[in-house]
Amino acid sequence: MDVKERRQYKRMFFSMETGPVAVFTVPGMQGKIISAIVMDLSVGGLGLSIRKDETIAIKANDRMKLKEIKGERNLRFVSDLEVYIRWVQNYKAFKHILFGCEFAEPSETVKNQVQDFINSWIRH
Repeated sequence: MDVKERRQYKRMFFSMETGPVAVFTVPGMQGKIISAIVMDLSVGGLGLSIRKDETIAIKANDRMKLKEIKGERNLRFVSDLEVYIRWVQNYKAFKHILFGCEFAEPSETVKNQVQDFINSWIRH
């Protein structure tokens, strides 16, 4: 049986140990900063992992502001973007919460730069 790929964009995957870190601010949380490990990146958004913390409650459809991505200098251009949380996996047995964010209206320039970054890794 063939499994059809439903994703709209190709993804680049990172390891939990060496992946870059996305830094977010959350509206309504008085300037609270959230740092999450980037697990994957596509033109459409990010897959992330964050250590469980009782003071952080994220849920699908929340919005956040991606301030910067640290640890990968070639992703400096991905900054000051609004994102929407599309899904959250928070299992009791896990020490981390996994969640996916969609970029809200990224510019064509950002889309092209993300695609070029992913393509440069695929060619290596």
